[in-house]
Parts: sequence; structure tokens; C-alpha cells
Amino acid sequence: MDQASKTGSFHRRVAVDTPEHVRLDYVLADVGSRAAALAIDLGVLVAGILLLGLAYYYIDRLGGFVGSVSGTVLIFALFFAQWGYFLLCEWFWDGRTPGKRAIGLRVVHVGGEPLSFQGSVLRNLLRIIDLQPGVTGVAGAVCILANKRAQRLGDLVAGTMVVRDAGGGELLGTDALPPGRVGRPRLAPAQFELLAGYMARREGLEPAVRRRVAESVLKALDSAVELQPMNANATPGEALARLHEEEAPRHAARRGGASLQASTMAREQREEWAAYSGLVEKGRKRGLSSFTEGETHRFGRLYRGMMADLERARTYGASPGLLGTVQRWAGAGHNLLYRARGRVAVSVWRWVAAGFPSSVRRFRRPILLAALLLFGPMAATFAAVDGEPRLGRSLVGPGMFARAENTVKGDINTLYLEREVAAAEMPVFSSFLITNNIGVTFVTFAGGFLAGAGTLYILLINGISIGAALAVYANEGVLGVILAFVFSHGFLELGAICIAGGAGFGLGSALLMPGRRTRAEALRERGRTFLSLLAGTSLMLVVAGLIEGFYSPSTLPAAAKFTFGGATGVLMLLYFGLAGRESGAPAAATTAPAP
Repeated sequence: MDQASKTGSFHRRVAVDTPEHVRLDYVLADVGSRAAALAIDLGVLVAGILLLGLAYYYIDRLGGFVGSVSGTVLIFALFFAQWGYFLLCEWFWDGRTPGKRAIGLRVVHVGGEPLSFQGSVLRNLLRIIDLQPGVTGVAGAVCILANKRAQRLGDLVAGTMVVRDAGGGELLGTDALPPGRVGRPRLAPAQFELLAGYMARREGLEPAVRRRVAESVLKALDSAVELQPMNANATPGEALARLHEEEAPRHAARRGGASLQASTMAREQREEWAAYSGLVEKGRKRGLSSFTEGETHRFGRLYRGMMADLERARTYGASPGLLGTVQRWAGAGHNLLYRARGRVAVSVWRWVAAGFPSSVRRFRRPILLAALLLFGPMAATFAAVDGEPRLGRSLVGPGMFARAENTVKGDINTLYLEREVAAAEMPVFSSFLITNNIGVTFVTFAGGFLAGAGTLYILLINGISIGAALAVYANEGVLGVILAFVFSHGFLELGAICIAGGAGFGLGSALLMPGRRTRAEALRERGRTFLSLLAGTSLMLVVAGLIEGFYSPSTLPAAAKFTFGGATGVLMLLYFGLAGRESGAPAAATTAPAP
């Protein structure tokens, strides 16, 4: 259970209860810090894509087998850079990307658990909606400001939140400082907490980031107390350090004997805390599997002790600096202990054999609705364009129209492309088709968050485009040529789009018809549920892309291609109609495999 609140006017907090029944308080990341992290990540991503594009340009000129293999690798690299950068970084680095590491942020689930693979997938698939309109990010920013946990749209579906990083800082905090000038504090408790939080985290920040954060903190405090005379000849960091040195004893004295107890505890636990922090750092770098048996037992003992020390620090009324640092290390141990990596919800084989087809049957209504919205406009557009060349030219563009005109009439083995795909080019062609089509299904699913409007738009556009292309070939009298090409892979490809459309509509239904749950709860539940459908469409499109890249453009007789496509369609009906019925395991229908 968690509870969101606002501390003063500086930042928002959220409290979560761990399985050990200890409360962890997280400081929520604000729009500014998240925007700064995103800017850094986009810089890294754009630089990577430019380098890959440059490499592809030069490698493509090599031609032959080397150019084909290299081009295939680069196409998949570009796809993963676009769709997998945030997902994989957050998964492998425990909720952090390079930008989040630089700013000091981390993604966790709303219950305080470390980010799971499914959570990373969902929040990053929805990023394209958060960036709207265009790439301005207004939709996500507005949602962060309006939401009590500072969640963007993707966070709502994934059940995640972005918090200040829960690691770093010296465990012996401000209670161990030598006595200083004692008097009435100049800063209110909330203001001193902001200052103490910066002092605890500053050593873990990059110099440029530390300077910007110091300027921001100093500006916030300067608006509350007159600090200019003290800061005239000092950098922001030096001014804050001096202010902290003066204020820490005053706040400690204000707390009285309780603060002395916390200070005594900090001194007594110095060695234990040092051993604990060393194990946490090792676990972060290498994982818990790198611990020896003795280290595993020791970490468990020290972790329980740290949780107890956190409660003692609260009871003793420890200073914000010590309390915040103990909590950050307790949270770091919690994240390490409860990491979900390596835990597979359902085996891949069981999911393919039963889970995926069961999900398709379970959600057949939204999938059939998506099919109607794809094939209905396709048939209507075909009928409208048939016999109307001008309309066809305006809908498909000059490129497709020229290909139809240049196709040899009467020879259905002639490719509808400008030229035959050479054997050496087939891997590049296939990889381009796979990545492009998977990207389309991702956008189709994400569009469902707009109450299904985005999914509807993509289905209609694809239906109209395909129907117009078929009609253009029919007007030229060579409909059989394009049908011979698309029939081999068409059932898999169009079926995958319909399933992704059904998943998008299912996600949209959480907004329109959440049932007895809140919309946020419905989004989280249905997002995880429909992720199984999306994973299945990706697998289908990999197979369809291989067929379209290698088999469809081959010189085999058209009869062979029609027979192959027909067999594919029959097998799909048998698979989705019968597979998994004997398992009787409803969980398999709603859970996608995890790596």
C-alpha cells in the first residue's frame, strides 16, 4: 500500500510498505528532472542512430553477402535503438537509463518493488503517446502534474512511478557532525530536509549535474531566507555546504535527546552499515547470484538490521540527513533483494502452445471488431477505386501506381516490385519488413490508450491503403500478380494487425468501461493482460517477414504460393481454435513470457 503526499512546496513524496512491514518514503521526480533525464537520453539515442545510419550508408555500398548481413544487423540495431533503448536500459539497470543515472532518478513500481520486465515494456510502449502532440511531450507532462504519484500515461498502465534514486551517500549522516553554533534554526524543517537531501546525494552526482542541482536548491532556499550576504563570494555548492554546517547542529539541538540517541546509533552501527553498503554495491554490479553462501546469509542479516535501524531512526527523531541516507540504503537493499530478473511467469513453450491462442479466444470480440474495421474499409475502398484510376492514384501514390502499370499482364509470376529481389538482398528486405510491421503493431496497441481512437485510425488507414493498392492492380488487369505475392504471408501479417488492434481496443476499454475498478487499476490489469497478445503478434510478424522476404519474392509458381498461403490460413484457424483448450489453465491466457 502506498500513500502520496506533498512536503512543503518543494517536492511530492509517496510512502510504501515493504514485505517486512517497514515504511519507505520516496521523493517523486518532478517534471523538470524527468525532462532533463529525457533530454540526455534522447541525445544518446540520436547520436547512436546517426552513427548506425552512417555505418549502414557505407556498408550498403559494399553489396554482396557482407553488405547484406551487415545491413540486416544494422536494421535490427536501428529498430532496437528506437523501441528498445529505454526498455532494455531500464530493465538491465534496475529502472535507470543513462539520463536517469545522471540526474539521480529510478523507476519503481507503485508498491515499491523494483521495475519488472513487463512494467518496462508497458511504460515504454506507451511513450509514443506521452510524447504527443508531435514530440513535445505535453501529454506526459500534463499527466505528471495532475497525478498524485507524478505518473505519466505509460506509468499508469505499467503501474510504475519515477522517484529520486534510492542509493548513494555516506551512511554516517549529519548526526555525527561535530558540534557547531547552536541557535534558532534559519530554515524550516521541510527546507532543511531539502538541503540535507542534497548534501546526502551530492557525491553521487556528476559535476555538471551537481552544479545545476545546487543552483536549484539554493534558489529555492533563497526565496525563503535571506542568504545573499553569506553566498556573495561562494559557489552554490560551497554556500549550501556552509549553510548545512551551521543548520545541522541547530536542528539536532532542536530535537533534543532523541537526536542524540540517533547519533549514538549511527556511531554504533558504523561497521555494520559499511559492510551492508559494500554488499549492496557488489550486488548492484554483479547481481545476488555473485554472492557466496556466506555473503548471502550476511546480506540477509544486515538487510533486516538496516530495516530495523530505519525504524529506530524514525523513533529517535534522527535528522533529515541521517534519516534520508539510512532510508536510501534500505531502499537500495530492498530493490536488490526483490529484483524480478530471471523469474519467468510462464515458460515460452507453454505460452506458445496454450497461453497465446487462449488469449486470442478470450478476447475474440475486440479482435473481431479490429478485423471488421480493417477488412471493411479495405473492401469498400477496393469497390470505390475499381474502375476509377484517378481515385486510385490519389490514394496509393505515384510509386505504387507506376509499379502496377509496369507489371506484365497475364504473367502472375511477375513480381509487383520494380525489380526482382536478388538472393543477396533478401535478408535486408526481410529484416526491414519485420521491424516495420512490428513497429506498426506497437503503435496500434499504444493508440488504444486514446480511448481506442489511435487504434481505430491505424486500422482504417491500413485498410484503405491495402484496398486501394489491390484495386489499382485490378484496374491494370494484373490483380493475380499482387495476390500471388501477398497470399503467402498475408494471413499471418493481417492477422497480427487484427490481434494488435484488439489489444488496443481492450486497453481503451479500461478508460471507457473500467467496471468496478478505478481507471488506473483497470489500465494496469488490462495492460498486463493484453501484453500477451502483443508478444504473440511480434512472433507472428517475424515469421511473416521471413516468408515475405524469402518465399514471396521467389520465382516459384503462383500455384505454390497460393497453396502455401492457404495452408497457412488453415493452420492459423486450427491453432487459434484448438490449441490450449485441454490445458484448462486460465493463467496461461493472460500472462506473457518474460526473459
